[in-house]
Amino acid sequence: MKILRLPIRLFSRKNPAPIERKIGYAFNDKTLLKRALTHRSAAASQSESYERLEFLGDAVLDLVVSQYLMKKYPNRSEGELTQIRSMLVNAKTLHEIADSLQLQNELHVDKSINIHYSPTQRNLLSCALEAIIGAIYLDSGLPQAEKFITRFIIADQEQKAIPAEYNFKGQLLEFCQKKGLNPPDFRMVKVQGPDHARQYTVAVYIANRLYGSGTATTKRTAEQQAAEKTYKMLVNPA
Repeated sequence: MKILRLPIRLFSRKNPAPIERKIGYAFNDKTLLKRALTHRSAAASQSESYERLEFLGDAVLDLVVSQYLMKKYPNRSEGELTQIRSMLVNAKTLHEIADSLQLQNELHVDKSINIHYSPTQRNLLSCALEAIIGAIYLDSGLPQAEKFITRFIIADQEQKAIPAEYNFKGQLLEFCQKKGLNPPDFRMVKVQGPDHARQYTVAVYIANRLYGSGTATTKRTAEQQAAEKTYKMLVNPA
């Protein structure tokens, strides 16, 4: 059996491996990272492949995204929340994110598997991404896994995958156009915290008048929060 060897050395948290820099997380237990990037075709046993971590990561991903949507859309039904979640988390979006992280260059697979063949690559990369989530959860717990999911999945896909019906930034722009108002001006008013725990505060101005603001760990999420508050203020003025 010929195997594509995983290009990972054992780096410390102070000297993270290239893949750790890409995902924004340095592992305490490097064997978890190696396992998350090892396909069963290249593993000595099932326990050394990413399958169990993928199983765990899938559950953690569902939990984090579901909790986020529950908070963001308090008036949406269970069916609507399920629909929105499926827009955010599916094989296509997970593959896009994994591809952007170049996980195909990090996977440990048997050479008989053509990782560059599109259907195969999509499945392998999606599974590896979920396995990384599971590995982060085991290494540091839910808060770190949630940070990864928020940064790479929720913030990256929310505006691209979710239609304007659920996108407050899009709804706000459409409302302003219909009412003949100036387009909303999203301004970054504050950035605080260390690099690994940034907090962004965005405020919405319309015709230089301050409306809603939002604070989050990503600019996109802060913009969505600010847009939601502004939209609700305009639709239901006090």
